[in-house]
Amino acid sequence: MAPSKSRVVIVGGNFAGLVAASRLSSDHDVTVVDARADFEWTPNIHELLSGVKNREGVVLPRAECVNRYGHTFVQDLVTGIDRESSSVTTESGLTLPYDACLIAAGSVRTTFGVEGADQYALGLRSVGDAVRIASRLDKLATRKRRASVVVVGGGVTGVEVVGEILRRRQQGDEFNIHIVEVESDILDEQLDSLASDAVERFAPYRVTVHTNTSIKAVTARSVMLEGGEKLAADLCIWSAGMALPGFLRDAGLKEADDQWLPVDDTLKSAYADNVFVAGDCAALPEPIRKQAYYAMDMGEVAGENISRQLAGEPLKPFRAMPMPMLISFGDITTWLVAGEAAVASPLLAAAKEGVYQATMARLASPHEPLKYSTGIVSRAVMATRQLLLPQLTPRKLFRGLTGSRIIF
Repeated sequence: MAPSKSRVVIVGGNFAGLVAASRLSSDHDVTVVDARADFEWTPNIHELLSGVKNREGVVLPRAECVNRYGHTFVQDLVTGIDRESSSVTTESGLTLPYDACLIAAGSVRTTFGVEGADQYALGLRSVGDAVRIASRLDKLATRKRRASVVVVGGGVTGVEVVGEILRRRQQGDEFNIHIVEVESDILDEQLDSLASDAVERFAPYRVTVHTNTSIKAVTARSVMLEGGEKLAADLCIWSAGMALPGFLRDAGLKEADDQWLPVDDTLKSAYADNVFVAGDCAALPEPIRKQAYYAMDMGEVAGENISRQLAGEPLKPFRAMPMPMLISFGDITTWLVAGEAAVASPLLAAAKEGVYQATMARLASPHEPLKYSTGIVSRAVMATRQLLLPQLTPRKLFRGLTGSRIIF
């Protein structure tokens, strides 16, 4: 009689979860659980707002991916993790026992209790969110009066959202845009000079930046600032704030005042020997930005360490490697941030697109990324038509070359 396989449950099937699953062999009984059917390439969902990408271009069917890895996908909402019985429970009533569990459930939006924000502001955390916002922009663009859009949060996501709304000017759509940021600068976690460069890029357009400002209330047609100023808001996009998913807050994997789930340098939970945490949920000994490429690196180490632990082998520490960051600003420019310097150029959009294309192919089939080429071809065709060809006119090539700059 063959020995029974070790049971591994992965809670969450986006960046960290899928990469971890792809690293675990079929010698284990691996189940990936997620409420949504599709993996979502969230770093590019802002491009749905301008139409340069569509929903199909930024998703992969999770069941197909997980099955190619040799594992099982369950589409269900996880409602609890019991570390005493080593089991995961779901909304439909499933109980999934595990010998090792990886929590890669990401994060959820928080509106910090601001009055009216949950009711009237549209968050941007998922592909579905982006589709809803794009639809609202489409309707607002048909009005005779120029619509007002308020973007709450001047971090990377907020700035990329503004870039895509401005890209719509190519099809005749014009909006009054307000960015509201609680910190003293937009792009607060980036180079100081990057914020100045971004504000300079806003100058030719109807974009107003409100820094050192928090939101008091959101209504159906306005945003009230703490200082008393009232901004007209035909659409309020909320791109600020992340929180731990609700089912993890009382799972016994953190102290009451911890925002995230503490782990050691091997990504093992500080509160359960057979639980690992990767991606947004994890609170590392040395904090890092909550971004997709770090989540994938964490997923790789977590998958390997689960295999090591089940085999009784020493675990591998996770080391966050410094990575350049690409921040897009519509068709106006793209910033490549590396260390204490950045390069800005519209031509860098091709680099960000290349990362997206290569990683989507790798997640679809890590060992044979070109075998499942239908999605690759359709994504590449749309990218070429919507993103790359518009940049190849003589005027835009000249602007790209002459508009490039190094920022310190």
